[in-house]
Amino acid sequence: MMRQDAKSLDLGRAIYHKLHTSANGHDLLKEARDWAVRFSQQRPEDIWLAEWVERLNAALSSEKGRNDLYDLLLSPEQHAIDMRSSSPFSHVLTTKERTTVLLAFEAQWRKGTWHDGRAA
Repeated sequence: MMRQDAKSLDLGRAIYHKLHTSANGHDLLKEARDWAVRFSQQRPEDIWLAEWVERLNAALSSEKGRNDLYDLLLSPEQHAIDMRSSSPFSHVLTTKERTTVLLAFEAQWRKGTWHDGRAA
């Protein structure tokens, strides 16, 4: 996995954790959906944003939709990497949380101890 893709996966893991454990996770999903709707209307050719709108609507309406969204955030597969390149979740992590994730990622990447979570 390329470095930038690995970094986006670590950020996806942190976003998942916050969405999954936060008391206001539903509100964070709504904010992400509203952002994706707004930007997909401005850029209708962006297929990733259109898919985010669909996935976020599903996540807001069912547990299965949420679980599918969480699976995407945690996936090392190419489609998930592509989706994370247009992530609607920039508001979820605070600057401090984001910096903590990125510093931990950098340390693991440099040591060669970073892993994508798949079984060896």
